[in-house]
Amino acid sequence: MDNQTLDIKDYLKIIKRRRRFLYIPFLIIACIAAVLAVALPATYRSTSTILIEAQEIPVDLVRSTVTTFADQRIQIISQRIMTRPNLSEIIRKYDLYADNRKSEPEEKILEKMRSRIKVETISADVADQRNGKPTQATIAFTLTFDDRSPVLAQKVANELTSLFLKENIKARTESAENAAMFLSEESKRLKVKIQEIQNALANFKEKNLNQLPQISALNQQELTSLSNQLLSLDSQERSLQDRRFYLEGELAQLDPNALAVNATGNRVFDMKDRLKELQSQYPSVLSTHSASHPDVIKIKREIDSLQKEIGSNDDLNKLNAELTDKKAEQALLLKQYSEKHPDVQKLQKQITALQQSLVEAKSSGYSNVSLKPDNPAYITLKSQLDSVNTEIESLNYTRGKIQTKMEDLRSSLRQAPLVEKEYSDLIQELDNTNLRYREVSAREMEAQISQQLELERKGERFTLIDPPQEPLEPFSPNRIAILVLGVVFAGACGFGAVALTEMVDSTINSPKAVAAILGAEPLATIPYLESQQEKQQQSKHRLILIIAAIGAGLAALIAFHFIVMPLDVFWYKLLRVAGNA
Repeated sequence: MDNQTLDIKDYLKIIKRRRRFLYIPFLIIACIAAVLAVALPATYRSTSTILIEAQEIPVDLVRSTVTTFADQRIQIISQRIMTRPNLSEIIRKYDLYADNRKSEPEEKILEKMRSRIKVETISADVADQRNGKPTQATIAFTLTFDDRSPVLAQKVANELTSLFLKENIKARTESAENAAMFLSEESKRLKVKIQEIQNALANFKEKNLNQLPQISALNQQELTSLSNQLLSLDSQERSLQDRRFYLEGELAQLDPNALAVNATGNRVFDMKDRLKELQSQYPSVLSTHSASHPDVIKIKREIDSLQKEIGSNDDLNKLNAELTDKKAEQALLLKQYSEKHPDVQKLQKQITALQQSLVEAKSSGYSNVSLKPDNPAYITLKSQLDSVNTEIESLNYTRGKIQTKMEDLRSSLRQAPLVEKEYSDLIQELDNTNLRYREVSAREMEAQISQQLELERKGERFTLIDPPQEPLEPFSPNRIAILVLGVVFAGACGFGAVALTEMVDSTINSPKAVAAILGAEPLATIPYLESQQEKQQQSKHRLILIIAAIGAGLAALIAFHFIVMPLDVFWYKLLRVAGNA
């Protein structure tokens, strides 16, 4: 059974027997590959290399407001560049895709152009400045554009590069300006807010001046001082009351019109003594003079006047003396009892009745009577008593003022906790706003420095280190690879067709096939003997095949000439490909 295994000779026989199934697919696919390798239009690529240079001034001194990473910024700028207005402007400027614009919509043209623009980053191993660990960082990137014309590829790549550099400068400048503007507006807003809080705080202080926390301690001290003053006033008043009671008692024991002496030292009689003296003189004078004598008449009139005067003065003096006694008694009782004691109230009613009687007596006919005292001792005590009463009234007035002020201070101290809370909230809000304002002001200054850094091109920047050049060689297609791959594919298709045909065909073509069917090998093999007629028929078939191949080739050339490109152009390209190879 091992002899039934196919060897190399069997394979060669199969290939020879099925050679037309090998040649025809091979020739067709190889021709197609050759045509594609020559006919496919060349695409040229123009490339520019842009270096990402780090900030010139150390970051510790000036911090940039552009915080995006290079990769992210490159992608953002790419999207901004490849917008419809920019690409449409480039297409119109360089008249790109003129034929396609006649039949295809603008969106497809733009999509086709975007597919031919490529941005690729170049990374390198660098040390991280924050922790010193090695990391990957983008140090440069390439910008390419593909087109069938090398001149247009270079011009469009140069245009895109310029747009890329300008957009980077614009983006960084705008970012720095926006940051500075935002911080400036925030600083102004915080300044206005600080002013509003200060005004509110000033109004609050003015409204609650006596309840402020820093005033509460002073209010407490002042309240203590006023309490001490009030105790002192009470002590003074008690002394003055004692003094008044003593003077009233002394006055009650003195006669306002008691005997006294004049300035010359002579004795001055009161009305009663004078009346007694005149009454003793009157009989003596009457004994020596007649009743109509002027001296007698004078003494008589003076006696009558004194009697009348003494009568009215006695009534008033009695009422006045009784009133003084009652007041002295009241003063003594007040030392022992309060004003609500029954004895004190009873005595007060008597004093009120005596005062009313004295007023009625004066108004009933004695208003012209003079009650002015002429006793010097009485006058002195009366002056002292009036002074004591004035001092007591002054003390009462001062006490009222102190008590009013103490009540105001107590009210302020009671309201102080509520006022202190609101005051603390305002102070805290003002402090927080001031802190925020200082932070924003510092950042605003940094943003302004960063903005100046971007304006002077001292920050991170894109530098064109390799401008786009006009390509001398096409980037695609790879014609040699197309030819090689086409020939390899054509051979694979030819051998595959042979193998498929051999598997499908059930004809017995070898002794091994007979042995496989019958289980025994044949004794001998007789080769096929062709007749003269069969030889002529095979020759005729070969001639027909050759003529058909030549006709098909001519038809393909004619179709290629009119459909794909003229043959002279094809020949020129073929020569150029051969020369480049």
